Amino acid sequence: MFIKPLRIFVANKAGNLPLRKVLIIPFVLQIVGTVGLVGYLSFKNGQRAVNDLVNQLMNQVSDRVDQHLDTYLATPQQTNQTIVNAFQMGMLNPNDFRSIGQFFWKQLQIHQFSYINFGLKTGRYVSAGYLEGDKKASISETTADGKNYNWATDNQGNRTHLIKVFDDYDHRTEAWYLNPIKAGQPVWSQIYLWDSTPEYISIAASYPIKNKNNQIVGALGIDLLLSNISHFLREINISQSARIFILERDGLVVASSSSEQPFMLVESKAKRLNVLQSSDELIRKTAKHLQYKFGNFKDIKSSQEFSFNLNGEHQFVRVFPWQDRYGLDWLVVVTVPERDFMDQINANTQTTILLCIVALFLSLQIGVLTARWVTNPILNLNSAAKQIAAGELNQSVEIQRRDEVGELAESFNRMAAQLQTSFGELQALNAALSESQKQLEIYNQTLEEQVQQRTQELSQALERLQATQAELIQSEKMAALGQLVAGIAHEVNTPLGAIQASIGNISAALEQALREFPELLQKLPSERLADFFTLLAIAQQPREPLSFREERQLKRQLKQALESKGVDNAEILADTLSKMGIPPELDPLIPLLQAPDNKFILETAYHLSVVQNNSRNIQLAVERAAKIVFALKSYARQDKSGEMVSASITDGIDTVLTLYQNQIKRGVDVRKTYGSVTQILCYPEELTQVWSNLISNGIQAMNYQGELAIAVSQQDEYVVVEITDSGVGIPPEIQHKIFEPFFTTKPAGEGSGLGLDIVRKIVDKHRGKIEVQSHPGHTTFSVWLPITA
Repeated sequence: MFIKPLRIFVANKAGNLPLRKVLIIPFVLQIVGTVGLVGYLSFKNGQRAVNDLVNQLMNQVSDRVDQHLDTYLATPQQTNQTIVNAFQMGMLNPNDFRSIGQFFWKQLQIHQFSYINFGLKTGRYVSAGYLEGDKKASISETTADGKNYNWATDNQGNRTHLIKVFDDYDHRTEAWYLNPIKAGQPVWSQIYLWDSTPEYISIAASYPIKNKNNQIVGALGIDLLLSNISHFLREINISQSARIFILERDGLVVASSSSEQPFMLVESKAKRLNVLQSSDELIRKTAKHLQYKFGNFKDIKSSQEFSFNLNGEHQFVRVFPWQDRYGLDWLVVVTVPERDFMDQINANTQTTILLCIVALFLSLQIGVLTARWVTNPILNLNSAAKQIAAGELNQSVEIQRRDEVGELAESFNRMAAQLQTSFGELQALNAALSESQKQLEIYNQTLEEQVQQRTQELSQALERLQATQAELIQSEKMAALGQLVAGIAHEVNTPLGAIQASIGNISAALEQALREFPELLQKLPSERLADFFTLLAIAQQPREPLSFREERQLKRQLKQALESKGVDNAEILADTLSKMGIPPELDPLIPLLQAPDNKFILETAYHLSVVQNNSRNIQLAVERAAKIVFALKSYARQDKSGEMVSASITDGIDTVLTLYQNQIKRGVDVRKTYGSVTQILCYPEELTQVWSNLISNGIQAMNYQGELAIAVSQQDEYVVVEITDSGVGIPPEIQHKIFEPFFTTKPAGEGSGLGLDIVRKIVDKHRGKIEVQSHPGHTTFSVWLPITA
């Protein structure tokens, strides 16, 4: 509709111009338009490539920074936990401050810590670290007299000579000590600057220390230099002018890739730098734009990407939150100037403009010469044609050329001679052609209306057919689910019963252990208490449950081992140890078992192990019930989006096997052979119906007794699922009918005959195929599904 008026407009305008201009202008416009379009597309493709490159770089940088923060800031908390474990397991004596100091010194050789502190509420304190300005670690200890002694160390962490004595240092006023005492859990301190060297910005990871009565008696603290994060950021090479910086939610700078110090002097005193006061223009303007865009740094809850202009130049920005489970909540910002990547593209643009100018000049010169050579003979023909139009039909043109123009002149001369006759024939032909065109328009209009009506009818029929098919598939799925409900209920009740029994065992054992444990602590000497915890640790190691026969055999072995060591009550002790699952290698436990109250000690340990073992049983039962409920929910769900998604074939098969577990365990041996296959684009809920029908048919064909083999493999561009049962087989004479609707071999009321018909339709919908091979004792259904839709 638009092209015809445009063509008329161009023809009218061009018809008013001289022929020479008509020949020259389009030629010149084509040259300039082509070169200009190529240059423009080159420029836009370059911009797009720069955007893609910057996004990839910012994603890579964000991932590197995120991984580095995860690793670097997790180390002090993990080290705190290691030290606490050493206290609890007796590897470190909390009262042996000399050994603790040497242990802390060795940790400093492994990790990039500045200080490791340990202090008690009594005022005793020990630490290892670097004094401000020192490059060699020293050990500091506050003794019972309240004085703090700082010792130099050798290359093994041994104290060599006294460096300094502080009379008024009290660790109980420090934040690393007070924060975990108050919180009762591991925490981070506020970020702080060192007094004499403010360029060192640090943070402390603290951990409360508790005694056996779960009372807090002190705290651990590890000082970590955040300045190292700035060193890491500077090593990341994005581009010449890019900036990476990390800040807290209140805007204070944690680290940055610029050379700017993370502090500022206010009245000769160092204070932490606010990002909005940064001397680096790119960092400061980026922060201000973040504040303008989001209102407050605290409102940035997820990763964001945007751009803004700074001094007329485009800047790409990515900001994402970084958090840990101990309370740190920072923002990581990556800013990349576009101009770092656009210099070459701008140079190419200038070259393209220059080429356009040169091409324009050359095309004008060539166009003028060509137009003259073409138009002069045509002007002569035009003059003769005007005379013929005036009625002078005896005109002829003399042009001595053998090209197309010369042929045109000859044709013109012949035309002048035949014009009178041809004019009458042309009028008659035009009249007939006009009539034929009218008839053709009428026929085209009628045909178009019929095609539109028929297309609409077919579309409505197709929509009704698709809706009916979806309802039929869901109905079959719900019918199969109804048959499974009783078995599923039984499968859920089984772990619930195990949970109820385990809770009763835990309650009884825990009550007995709580009565016996205080008495045990009074009777056992300190050197036997470690053996007692070793016994509990062995009993808590996961192992397969023993059969009755295996437990009797273990009991005999334990009895022989105890008697060989001269342990009293060997029969009774062997019985209790076998119930706890203790192996017969008893050498580490013999001193404990030879104690006078060995029977009472072992009964207390047994009650504590019962709590752990039954807790493990509860966990297994809950996981089993959760798996059944998840399978049931996945099976019953109906997808209404109508769109294919990427899904795992084996997950759907395992979901169906979970739902049919009650039927399977009646005597069906399931053998799964899953190869390494990729996920495919499919309708997962519909494929679940396929596996349900094929597995259900196989189980019923075996009368719930036999072998069901499921193999999944990848062959060329297909994922192949083979489901084989050892049932009676399908007679050859009816194998070609099993996929027909309403065909069934089951008794009346036990099957609708639609199951395999629905299976075939679902496989066809996935552009796959289904095959069957069957003889008595072996029936295999093979489903071929394309990996890509």
